[in-house]
Amino acid sequence: MGWQYSEKTKQLFMDAVQGKTGTHVGEVANADGVGEHGSVACGDALKFTFRVERNETDPTQDKIVEAKFLTFGCTSAIAASEALCRIIEERRPTPIDALKITNQDVVEFLEGLPTQKVHCSVMGAEALEEAVWDWASRRGVDLTALGFKKLGNDVDEGRVVCQCFGITEPYLRRQIRELGLKTTDEVTGALKAGGACGSCRAEIQNILDEVLSGGCTSGTCAAPTPETVAPTQTVEAPKVAEEPKKTGFIPLATVSTTATGDVVQNPTFETTDAPKAAPGEFAKLSPYQKAKRIEETVETAIRPILRRDGGDIEIVDVKDDVVYVAMTGACDGCDAASQTLDLIVTTILQDRLDPAIRVVQL
Repeated sequence: MGWQYSEKTKQLFMDAVQGKTGTHVGEVANADGVGEHGSVACGDALKFTFRVERNETDPTQDKIVEAKFLTFGCTSAIAASEALCRIIEERRPTPIDALKITNQDVVEFLEGLPTQKVHCSVMGAEALEEAVWDWASRRGVDLTALGFKKLGNDVDEGRVVCQCFGITEPYLRRQIRELGLKTTDEVTGALKAGGACGSCRAEIQNILDEVLSGGCTSGTCAAPTPETVAPTQTVEAPKVAEEPKKTGFIPLATVSTTATGDVVQNPTFETTDAPKAAPGEFAKLSPYQKAKRIEETVETAIRPILRRDGGDIEIVDVKDDVVYVAMTGACDGCDAASQTLDLIVTTILQDRLDPAIRVVQL
């Protein structure tokens, strides 16, 4: 069973991917503000850019007149990004006023989102915030002096709770309050935290209990003693090459772990250095060897991405260079299944094994 999206969400998604007039997939030339959020490792990432109409005497009165996005993600990520751009262009706010736009505003504009997809609206709000701070640095506006504090998911702001996705305790507490999250599953669905190795879920539950009971509202509670923190497990995330630019959906980051277990996130919009298929190597393999290489690549590089959003994939058959698959879990019947097939499954198999590989969904 696929996700249940509102008609407005589906329409915004279709308009954006079809590039209809008035939609916002792309990048503003000579942008006045640029913000990035997310990573390809968790299946969603966003770059947000905007242009302002400058006030020559008071930069705080600049007006945002154009906004665009590039995203690597699902139906919700695309629709939420499109919604954010439309909200901004309709309001024509100053960048400072744009900071008042919340993830809830995006959800309401979309007429609702499945709980497991709320993280897509959060992603847009965070990218917008990054873009506003970027604008402020370019225009010499001191947002801190004006009483603003950067609220994004910055590791330096507090102790990292979810090592896999680099999510801090202050960020968790703020989003739990703003989104009205009640359970660990809701936190994982909305924010991704706890959705990879799962070792932090007990700690997330403790934070939930404190927030819901009204304790530690400042978000700066003392860290638990070492023995109460579950051991961190390392997570390997695939690096995915740049997607066809005609789609507007390109990878934003790579995430990996060092030998000491530290999580390294390197946001970039350049082509990543994922393993490339040696020319002609795959064609020389026997049918059995080809099938095994495809199975290994699906298991290690594709399935982890799909499972983090509740989806999965099954290999039905392999004939020469054609891979027949069935999308399962949340991917079964999802409006964005074809995008997932093209931008994740096909791209990774072609990039790592052979450009001649075709993937057919049954």
